[in-house]
Amino acid sequence: MNITPLYVEKKCEDSCEEIAFLSRKILDLNKQLIESEKAKSKFLSLVANELNNPITALLGMIPHLAPKGDEKREGIFALVYEEALILDFRIQNLVAAAEIESGEINLSHALVDIIEVVNEAINALKYPIKAKNVRIEIENRLEHKIVSDPQKLYLIIKNLLANGCCYGIAGGIINVDIRENGSAVIIAIKNQGHGPDVEYKPQVFTRFAHGPDGGHGLGLGLSIVRDLSELLGGSMDYVADDSSVTFAVTLPLETTSSDSEACGSNEFLFESFDDAIEL
Repeated sequence: MNITPLYVEKKCEDSCEEIAFLSRKILDLNKQLIESEKAKSKFLSLVANELNNPITALLGMIPHLAPKGDEKREGIFALVYEEALILDFRIQNLVAAAEIESGEINLSHALVDIIEVVNEAINALKYPIKAKNVRIEIENRLEHKIVSDPQKLYLIIKNLLANGCCYGIAGGIINVDIRENGSAVIIAIKNQGHGPDVEYKPQVFTRFAHGPDGGHGLGLGLSIVRDLSELLGGSMDYVADDSSVTFAVTLPLETTSSDSEACGSNEFLFESFDDAIEL
């Protein structure tokens, strides 16, 4: 069969038209994807901001409603308080996810006592810790405070502890190990139980993905831990074996160059305690 130049030219024109059509389709799909991501980020931000203020007010009022001497009412109060704390935790994660996706996340720096932050996170998770009957053991080999963002650090530790409660075995132990390693501080949280059931590590950090057991949740915790760790100039990773899994966050070790000091996850707004007004 003889192929004429006209035939070859026609085939080239057809191929070029097909490539141009597919290119336009790819550009259209990419544009739709960008718009979809913008809409998702806007929705997350809207939902988080609309819910954040009411739940903060509720958490401030609920402890004042605690009944005394009525066992039945105390049980109801504990249930209400637990659900409010769970809702607050999920809103905190939604706020963080919205800020991360929008790129509008602000960092503050203060002198932070990591143990204070760990204890604050444990207290906020007292109900799931009690329900799972887990024991938390802390080994702190860091002898000084560090400069970091107290709220971001709190959310990192709280999510890792919550993950240990959720996926660790009932009646098990969660180990919190804090140590200095050269110019870095390592916060490692280990729980007894099987590691994530994934083929590749990055799958663990996929947002809105549920665990293999199909349990409830937003699937935000570990992705937020990774993103916040990186925003603070650090990283996170995990190792797992047949009986345990350890999530480790590595952050830069800074102990100076901050004029403010944090109380738990809250940063004081004055530069030094000498300037504080006693109420």
